[in-house]
Amino acid sequence: MNQGHRSMPILPAKDIAEAVAFYSNGLGFSLAGILKNDDGQDNFAIVQLDDITVGLKKSDRNGSGEDWAAYFYLEDLSVFVDQIQGNGVRIARGPEVSFYHCKEVEVVDPQGNQLCFAQDLKPGENGPGL
Repeated sequence: MNQGHRSMPILPAKDIAEAVAFYSNGLGFSLAGILKNDDGQDNFAIVQLDDITVGLKKSDRNGSGEDWAAYFYLEDLSVFVDQIQGNGVRIARGPEVSFYHCKEVEVVDPQGNQLCFAQDLKPGENGPGL
């Protein structure tokens, strides 16, 4: 039986509104919802890009900006890069083709989370990049 269905990385965000704006306006995600604390402050947001779901959790710390916080597979990386650059998003690295046959770009969100978006150029039966 196949148990894996989907995943949702949870990324730290000091400022939920700023994070939602970046993911929505910059990267093209849609806002699925925002949860608030008892005091009415934003505490958690969920954003989606097709089948990709990301949780943004209110935190006093930012991401490291040095290690990948999440890795996302896309159908057409070139179209995505054109879209996000048109939205003013800075590419931190790439596009580059890795030794495991994935074309990748890295983006760092305003919260310091390093994100890698990739297209599998040589899909194998064991899964992307394998």
